[in-house]
Amino acid sequence: MKNLFHALFSQARGMPFSVTYPDTTVVEYGRPGESRFNLIFRTERAMRAMLINVDLGFGEAYMLGDIDLEGNMIDLMTMAMTADLMGAFRKVIYRPLNILRHLPSHASVFWHYLYQRHTYENDKRFISEPYDLGNEFYALWLDKDMQYTCGYFKTPQDSIDLAQEQKREQICRKLRLKAGETLLDIGCGWGGMLIYAARHYGISGVGVTLSKEQAEESNRRIASAGLQDRINVEHADYRDLPRQGRVFDKVVSVGCLEHVGKPNHDLFFSIAKRSLKPEGTFVLHTIGQVKTGPALAFGNKHVFPGVYTATLVEITECLSKLDMRVQDVENMRLHYSYTALRWLDAFEAHVDEIRAMYGEQLVRVFRLYLSHGVAFMKYGGNELYQIVVTPGIDNDRPLTRAYLYAA
Repeated sequence: MKNLFHALFSQARGMPFSVTYPDTTVVEYGRPGESRFNLIFRTERAMRAMLINVDLGFGEAYMLGDIDLEGNMIDLMTMAMTADLMGAFRKVIYRPLNILRHLPSHASVFWHYLYQRHTYENDKRFISEPYDLGNEFYALWLDKDMQYTCGYFKTPQDSIDLAQEQKREQICRKLRLKAGETLLDIGCGWGGMLIYAARHYGISGVGVTLSKEQAEESNRRIASAGLQDRINVEHADYRDLPRQGRVFDKVVSVGCLEHVGKPNHDLFFSIAKRSLKPEGTFVLHTIGQVKTGPALAFGNKHVFPGVYTATLVEITECLSKLDMRVQDVENMRLHYSYTALRWLDAFEAHVDEIRAMYGEQLVRVFRLYLSHGVAFMKYGGNELYQIVVTPGIDNDRPLTRAYLYAA
């Protein structure tokens, strides 16, 4: 097995790095120079796991301590993507002989994906598992308003608080909010978007989230801001909105589409349209991907169960079925990389406190997830889309984007 891994790592021609194998031998790879990191395999079990599913095998082995790293996890993620080591591993994984050798384990990974049906009960679990870890956990490393979505950076030096405020302002401008209008926020998180829109644009509105802790904290913040007579957050499923018969001037959804599941895309967009007045505007902010495919197994299992990131084609096909018009698309891919880097820096600054609260395994899970987010948005196949949509023709829209950038 060591010979196989040596052959795979020898394909990497980029940054210099080293690998320590279970027999304690250390081998240098990449271009000549001082190693940027040392990847340590403590057991052959970890190596075998990577031959079943490379990202799940690596992630769980790192989570359990069978793999360690000396150096920066972002460097490791960057090397794996720029050298296409993932592709090299997958060529080995999908060889018939390798599949037969590890057939029960391959079947287990396949079943995990197959069984993630987006029922009401499953979706409650998919959201509660990551988001109900505790508000105090996320407060340690998100911005002051706990926005768990991509910020908007006008310069690479912007702080996370500034970037998130700029994101909220940008979305409000894309919605073209006016005082007295009503706003629905589908998947509203901790209510930051609603509070900002109510405070700065004079709207009233409703947010929905499947996380009980998010709903409670959102309404506490709303009351603290003295806005409880105009906005509120409901612990509810977006699929229940049509029964309520409420219609809004504007609808926004930031970081929710990823959680609804591919089979529910048509339903999600139809509910957004039914919740919107004919002359209204819908802004969708979502992670996307360049090519259609399942989410990476480790993140799907240990960070965001049931997640699926759509391609731009998949999104626009859903909208076209409903005769909805795409007015604007902005790709904020690098903004997400900067956001994840700010989160990771704050996470590491509080890592001892987080470890005391939740243990070493959770520390490793989030270190890997956040480092992957930094590198994957720069070198991988993900995108971050903001899409402005109207229910039909809108001939009153500004001819240019100047309104977005006016002082």
